[in-house]
Amino acid sequence: MDRATLQAIALAKLNDAELLFAHGRHSNSFYLFGYAVEIAIKARISLLFRPETIPDRKLVNAVYSHNLNELIGLAGLGDELKAERTGSAVFDGHWSTVSDWNESARYEVIGPFRATAMRNATMDEEAGVFKWLQERW
Repeated sequence: MDRATLQAIALAKLNDAELLFAHGRHSNSFYLFGYAVEIAIKARISLLFRPETIPDRKLVNAVYSHNLNELIGLAGLGDELKAERTGSAVFDGHWSTVSDWNESARYEVIGPFRATAMRNATMDEEAGVFKWLQERW
């Protein structure tokens, strides 16, 4: 899957999550906010793949992870994330909220408080995780 497609999918998931959130569908919005972040990170990772080159098998297999902290490392964003978290208490809190997400959230009942925290952490126009990723993808 190419980078532009991943970016479009991440934005679509983000928009769907926002729509679900606006209609009180907290569990599903929470789940999609997390996937929007995951796919945005994978859009960044796609920059590591080069045409006419066989990629490292470990990298290819690791990309299929849903662990956001592991994916950040694969994307080469570990140091930037650490610096941003150190420099902004708001972003640090947002990343803590978002990085607790995992794909098994699809089996959870998420209430409005937790869904709102995830929405805010993802969508904050000044210190949101999705905005931070967009600037790097």
